[in-house]
Amino acid sequence: MKRLLQLFHPATLRFVPIVSSEIMRRLFIAFTLLFFLVVLGTIGYHLIMGWAFLDALYMTVITIATVGFHELSPLSDVARIFTMILIFGGLAIGGYAIGTIAAFLTEGQLINVLRGSRMAWEITSLKNHVIVCGYGKIGHEVCRRLHAIGETFIVIEKVAEKIDEAVGLGYLAVVGDASEDDILLKVGVQHARALISAISDDTANVYLVLTARSLNDKIHIVARGTDDVTQKKLLRAGANRVVSPYEIGARRMAAYVVKPEIVDFLDAFAPGESLGLHLESITLSKKSRLIGKELKETNIRELTGGALVVGMCKQAGKMDINPPGDTILEENNILLVIGNDDQLELLGKLAE
Repeated sequence: MKRLLQLFHPATLRFVPIVSSEIMRRLFIAFTLLFFLVVLGTIGYHLIMGWAFLDALYMTVITIATVGFHELSPLSDVARIFTMILIFGGLAIGGYAIGTIAAFLTEGQLINVLRGSRMAWEITSLKNHVIVCGYGKIGHEVCRRLHAIGETFIVIEKVAEKIDEAVGLGYLAVVGDASEDDILLKVGVQHARALISAISDDTANVYLVLTARSLNDKIHIVARGTDDVTQKKLLRAGANRVVSPYEIGARRMAAYVVKPEIVDFLDAFAPGESLGLHLESITLSKKSRLIGKELKETNIRELTGGALVVGMCKQAGKMDINPPGDTILEENNILLVIGNDDQLELLGKLAE
């Protein structure tokens, strides 16, 4: 299947609304032939009739357009023959151009261009979004999960065919090398909340993390690393978290053998899954009415109608599971809570 739309040039990320190659070729041929016919007519009338170039151009245009205006002056026999040739040439090229433009409209090419223009505008206005680098098997699944929970994200991938697939699913996506500064800047890395490096090449992941961290020292970076050596390099390069697909897969397979019920329970809270309950993290603000209270004194379950605090993070990267009731709540503490949408919304208001 021919690629109908390429949104961006790989090197500059500049918007280039390209329709199918066949339509583009036909449009180029039609307008090129029309241009040369006008030039030929103008020069011909100038040489044959001795008219000024503006008069010759005017005569050429009304002849090709067959609008029926009178000649500027009586034509010689040679000029009449030349005029007939121009008329037949104009009819042939005009018919070819009209047919091509009709195909452009009826085959949905115009819609693709308009859709691409809208996507280009959306990309330039992104804020607080997630950048997914690499649209292989892992990147595809990451995007599916982010899309399911309504997260704003954009995909960067070198292979144009994979970008076509992402665009077809309604994702914001661009063709390009994610490790290039210009590409990251133009997808809004300075305003992004997080970056996921899901490229299959470990070396490329390390370089990408270094680049992204240098452009935004606050962005949260999650990177793919296949072995211990690569994971250490990624952490030193600036990644906040490093994930090994093989290690996670091995853990999951072993867990399904030992404790399959627990795995199924945890999967119910994964992003994109829903049993009416969600596992959510909520940060306590400085003005929250919960600040300074012991956890047992907050009456969170009663105030929210059932939200359950199952974990608390007081230090970055350190989660206290099932915190004791006498734990004092402080500013910027992160609560790990289970509840439905209404319960979590009420708790979010208490945390503000």
